[in-house]
Amino acid sequence: MKFSISVPIGAYHPFLPWCLESLAQQGDSVEICLLDASGDPRVREIADHYNAALTYRRHGPDDGQSDAIKEGWDNSTAPFLGWLNADDILFPNALKKVSDKLGGDPTLDVVYGHSTILDDEARMTGYHWAVEPPGLRLLEGGIISQPSCFFRRASYEAAGGIDLSLHYTMDWDLFIRIYQTGAKFDFIDTPLSMVLWGADTKTASFNARRREELQRIIKMYAPQAKQASIFRSFAIQNVLSRIKPAAIQNVVTRALTRGRKIVYGLAADGAISESAEIFVAHYDAEPKNSLVVEVEDASKLMSAEICDRAYEATTSGNLVRLTTHENVLSGETICIRLIAKDGQTVRFRNCRWA
Repeated sequence: MKFSISVPIGAYHPFLPWCLESLAQQGDSVEICLLDASGDPRVREIADHYNAALTYRRHGPDDGQSDAIKEGWDNSTAPFLGWLNADDILFPNALKKVSDKLGGDPTLDVVYGHSTILDDEARMTGYHWAVEPPGLRLLEGGIISQPSCFFRRASYEAAGGIDLSLHYTMDWDLFIRIYQTGAKFDFIDTPLSMVLWGADTKTASFNARRREELQRIIKMYAPQAKQASIFRSFAIQNVLSRIKPAAIQNVVTRALTRGRKIVYGLAADGAISESAEIFVAHYDAEPKNSLVVEVEDASKLMSAEICDRAYEATTSGNLVRLTTHENVLSGETICIRLIAKDGQTVRFRNCRWA
């Protein structure tokens, strides 16, 4: 299977080298299309470094993100499509996992998986909690994490392509329209991408244009009886993301998410009642051998383990440092298992490379 991946860049982001490296390491299955409207010389310098891996490259103005994404696909030939923003990163072997799923069922049109969430300091803080297997719930909310979603070019074209008038919600709109053509969706229960949820990302915005786009899609596709509550849920999520300090945000998050989605044993408020798995990877040229896990109350944590790799663990306060006996190379995924003491609930905060 081959994939055409557009990378629209409106501004330089420090994650961009990892974004492009993560694509380059997927092998010859990917056509990388870089669309740079930033005017930032740092983007051009990074693009020069990856020039041999790029199928298509453009520096200069465009008519917005949707226009740039379409430009990349129009200048590539692979039968499957996707896109990453400059602050999105694919997990190692992500496209192979998608290819294996597609190879097992040639009638599939759309395949997607989980995403881990990074903060502005590249710390893994949890999972994209809204993600769930395909179904009618797609009409009510963003159950697909866009950087972890890949779809057949023919199905994209049958749905009418990407809506160039949309700036914030073009992914949700496109997935709904593909779904409504009768396309076959499937889900891989594994993280396929790392996604930044920062204060300055488009996802965090709730300005007039994003509100208008959300209302437009909700009114067009969602059940009428649920439209008000669906829009309200987007508003609540935006308010929640802006609560300061973090301690108060955590309390409110727990109240709103208690008993809701759990991914790999980790609840949306960070709670681990038994055990949880945390997936991390890196794309630095220099090998790494140390990770730091922060929890809310380490006294409730029975152990922190690295799966399938020899390691040592040391605890200081609420920080657990895990040191591997062998270096972790660029493009390797590490799974950390956190186990709570019997009858205790420990809360995960973040994990970072040290």
